[in-house]
Amino acid sequence: MITTASSSPRWQTVFQVVGFDRVSFVSDVMAALPEESHYHIAGVSFEADGIRATGRLTIQTSNEQALTQIDNRLRVVRGLVSVSQTTHQIQ
Repeated sequence: MITTASSSPRWQTVFQVVGFDRVSFVSDVMAALPEESHYHIAGVSFEADGIRATGRLTIQTSNEQALTQIDNRLRVVRGLVSVSQTTHQIQ
């Protein structure tokens, strides 16, 4: 992996997603992510118990607008109950 120095700040955001467990919920969450390459998906995990599905999406970006766009798009996924995010700057 090649790493390059960048003068723009980078952020890592963890989106906590909670929704009703249903067929294609995870697929719909992932499809809600914009196709532009202004971010990097650093991690994805979901668990479901037949009633509730919970997930964590870890996103890295240097574009703050990408985080807002992701948050807005996640909030319209059918069956979604809540989205929260924790962001911190990384180097």
